[in-house]
Amino acid sequence: MSTDSGEALARTERLVLREVRAHDLPVLERMWQDPVMRRYLGGPVPAEVAAERRVGDHSGGLMLTRSSGEIVGWCHLGRYRTGDLELSYIFLPEWWGHGYAREGCAAAIGLAFDRFPDAPRLVAVTQEANLRSVRLLQALGMVLVDTFEEFGARQVMYAIDRPWAAPGAWADGGHRNVKASDGGEK
Repeated sequence: MSTDSGEALARTERLVLREVRAHDLPVLERMWQDPVMRRYLGGPVPAEVAAERRVGDHSGGLMLTRSSGEIVGWCHLGRYRTGDLELSYIFLPEWWGHGYAREGCAAAIGLAFDRFPDAPRLVAVTQEANLRSVRLLQALGMVLVDTFEEFGARQVMYAIDRPWAAPGAWADGGHRNVKASDGGEK
């Protein structure tokens, strides 16, 4: 976890995206254990997994806070098993329905393309039954590129190609260049 001054990595009209800090651990633990938030993520993580995560490497993780400092969610930028750049996210239920997920994920996508200039596209995977997440990915301009069975549930993968806009364009609502992958849409 970061111990730096907490400088913002990105900002939106209402949110600050920053690195995970040590004092964020209680919120992260809630995200790992809350059955409502983990409904489409396989349920609460086992105690031994939570213990490993507590001391693990949180690089790639972004806390999304309101300007007042209240945490609304978490995003992670990393690599999917295919090698694609991947966005993962989870938001606190008390902030659902306020547009923070769309605003924060859009900024995280822009940050991802800025941080990983070699990535031609970014993917996100969710359960097909998680309709809120599916609608979020579609609202972000992502397109369905794959469906598969995993963890006992139907999964959907959405993707968005690297935008042609200048670096930082996503954080302020820049234009998005969206098309299905060459692998074909399922």
